[in-house]
Amino acid sequence: MTTDAVVVGAGVVGCALAWELAQEGMRVRLLDRQKPAAEASWAAAGMLAATPEGPGMAALVPLNQAGLAAYPSFVEKLEAATGLRVGYRRQTTLVVFLGPQTDHDQGEYLAALAESGLVGEPLTGEEARQREPTLNPKVKAAVAMPGEACLDTRALGRALVLAAVRQGVELQTGAEVKGLLIEGDRCRGVLTANERIPAGHVVIAAGCYSAGIERVARYAPTRPARGQMLAIDAGAAMPGSMLRSIRSHLVGYLVPREDGRLLAGSTIEDAGFDKSYTPGGMRKILDAALEMIPGLENAPILEAWAGLRPDTPDHLPILGPTDIPGLSIATGHFRDGILLAPVTARLARRWILGREPDLPLAPFSPLRFIRVAAAT
Repeated sequence: MTTDAVVVGAGVVGCALAWELAQEGMRVRLLDRQKPAAEASWAAAGMLAATPEGPGMAALVPLNQAGLAAYPSFVEKLEAATGLRVGYRRQTTLVVFLGPQTDHDQGEYLAALAESGLVGEPLTGEEARQREPTLNPKVKAAVAMPGEACLDTRALGRALVLAAVRQGVELQTGAEVKGLLIEGDRCRGVLTANERIPAGHVVIAAGCYSAGIERVARYAPTRPARGQMLAIDAGAAMPGSMLRSIRSHLVGYLVPREDGRLLAGSTIEDAGFDKSYTPGGMRKILDAALEMIPGLENAPILEAWAGLRPDTPDHLPILGPTDIPGLSIATGHFRDGILLAPVTARLARRWILGREPDLPLAPFSPLRFIRVAAAT
């Protein structure tokens, strides 16, 4: 029997999307090559911020802001549907500046925020330490970013899988999609190694593996960007400390979990599909962590891991229908997959049901890569 929609990829984006479609009464099949929510979603730190990651990514700010605004109601609904907590909490993040040009760097950061329509509160080093006493005395300037948030990404993944299944989504693991089922000018489903799966609509949400599906790379030229991470027992070294999320300008970040773990990250590496964590990567992360909070020097390391972010040529996500009716893309979120999962699911529901998107999608269209190729 033909299902209404097949979602390829059961990370947080794919699970949120499948759950959203199922709530519309659609019959949804969710496929993944391995365990659900076990790739980039499992590895992510869970810091939710609207600030763009770098130059040329300003188009992402409205989408990021929509993602951040969607989270409180999304989490409330998810936790009510599953009875599971995902560790979501609102917070003011500190962006700290170290080095010889702190005032200049702080000024440039504030100007970049203003250009993107965002606001940060400038702080002196002393003011920053009043808010976070564990900060390095060498921090001479900081910016407070109110209205940000963080959550436990692994708990989020578990909750989304459960919510989707309870809503009637048919989850199939160990199903590696090889290609598309094309009949005439329309996508009619997908092909795995062992099965033809007919569907009224196909959504590719397979992260960095999307480009490996036959006929998909022209719309979703994703590639893996390895990110190494550490979990530190901050409480063992600094009993009683109540850490907040901290970002060091251009260096690294620290994100606290409710269970007392402090996540430190991260690298961005071109290492193919290799998920090894390395001495060089660990040293970079630890150097950044200790530069922000020297008191972590004797804190036990609880865990180390690496994940593969789904990067794209312009570092922007790929969202929307393709020029093949019945085929759409929801991938390439790079470092913002957790943040953008709720809003991506909402947008996908709208385009699949033939409704106008409530956010501009042109900068993220899967057709942009075809246009670039035709112009060269």
